[in-house]
Amino acid sequence: MIVERQNMIKFLFFAQLADLAERNSLELEYQAGLSACDYINSLAKHLPEPAIAMLRDKSIAVSINQKLASWDDTLSDGDEVGLLPPFSGG
Repeated sequence: MIVERQNMIKFLFFAQLADLAERNSLELEYQAGLSACDYINSLAKHLPEPAIAMLRDKSIAVSINQKLASWDDTLSDGDEVGLLPPFSGG
């Protein structure tokens, strides 16, 4: 039997943001009506300053439940928020 954790938002950190955050993920308590942007201050309590500085720069792309989203999109209980730094390739 799989039990889903309720009242939580899971944040996933990718690439150099994961390195700066010193972790790949973090779960925070869900608060109704908040956007991904609204959670930055809560994230700041758990992450090193370089990771927070990158998040506040807003160059990070956001996905909600594996779909590209906006920082201003309202989150729902149980959402998974991916935070993807800019990348380049060749």
